[in-house]
Amino acid sequence: ELKETGFCIYDLQRMHDEFSVDYYNNNVEANDQVAVLEIDFYRADAFVDMDDDHISDLALRAVSAAFRTAKIDSDEIVDAVVLRARNAVSHFAPNSALYSPDVKLGDGMYICGDWVDRTGHASWSTEKSVVTARQAASALSRDFGLKDSTCEVIPAAKDTSQLTALRQSARLLRNVLPPKTLPPSPWVFAKQLLSGDKDP
Repeated sequence: ELKETGFCIYDLQRMHDEFSVDYYNNNVEANDQVAVLEIDFYRADAFVDMDDDHISDLALRAVSAAFRTAKIDSDEIVDAVVLRARNAVSHFAPNSALYSPDVKLGDGMYICGDWVDRTGHASWSTEKSVVTARQAASALSRDFGLKDSTCEVIPAAKDTSQLTALRQSARLLRNVLPPKTLPPSPWVFAKQLLSGDKDP
């Protein structure tokens, strides 16, 4: 079901004060405490037309698979909201990152989003939007002398040796055997070449 579909899991108890564990511990009875998660799927064309209950169940299975835990039973959901945004994912052309603007466009103008230059931070999609939002807030705080603003960005983990090797291999394949047409991604191109499914 999730072929060609990606997803991000957000623990809102770590992101929003009103859902925080500390708030719950101090204000909510133990039996009434719940986890608050947001699961964003992208490239979800294969199941976007499912009803809300099926999508909620799919989200719980995705969480279970990602964390290698037992699946939460759908009956334990207290509340769920499913929002659908068809064709809402940005598509980028090769080398388009070279034209990405900085988070600061000029005096008093700050921007963020997955199309903005994240200045070396290894993030993509929704995470990139969050990272550039924090970078923009940090630039604004510096420019306006806001002393109590905390907008630091946690550095992304370095690539593993396996991922580094894959990146180098994909780059080499593109240079040695450039495709006749634009492949869906360098990873798909490499897989097609290695499996013999594509004639370079």
